[in-house]
Amino acid sequence: MALLKLGDKYSVTRLESACRRALTYTASPNLKSIQTILKTGQDKIPDEKPAENKENIKNFGFTRGAAYYGRTSK
Repeated sequence: MALLKLGDKYSVTRLESACRRALTYTASPNLKSIQTILKTGQDKIPDEKPAENKENIKNFGFTRGAAYYGRTSK
């Protein structure tokens, strides 16, 4: 019930964001950790995701061709 009360005090969207952030830290967050995230405003900080450059992914692959392993390439 205390966790739901935090939604009344802050907002439901901030509570969801705080819970999401707490789950990135630990698999079983507690009320105290979510309260701390909300009090310090860490839920407002956007998540840092590594940027994927699909062009670079295409450029990397096996360094040796099929001929090296005794197979013919298609």
